[in-house]
Amino acid sequence: MIKKSFENLSEELRYIPIENAETHFYSHDIGLVAYLLCEGFELESLDKAQRNKVMFILAKQEGLDDAIKNYWNFRSSVDAQSYFNQIKRLKNQIYSE
Repeated sequence: MIKKSFENLSEELRYIPIENAETHFYSHDIGLVAYLLCEGFELESLDKAQRNKVMFILAKQEGLDDAIKNYWNFRSSVDAQSYFNQIKRLKNQIYSE
């Protein structure tokens, strides 16, 4: 029984290196992350190790840096309803885990 539990645990959990800027993008900004999700980038994980702060972790993909620059330079646009839904999705993930 215990062995089976550990086998299932290893299937569910996946190691994601913290603070490896070569392979992952990290942000505490829910607005930026919601925008990136609207643009098609994928959230890999949440790190809630710090109290009252969540670190969003995305895999680095082609075009990510340009999308981030566009967001901060006010040269981005996404569907408002999609953006709002992504914010709700992220909040649900934060509070459900």
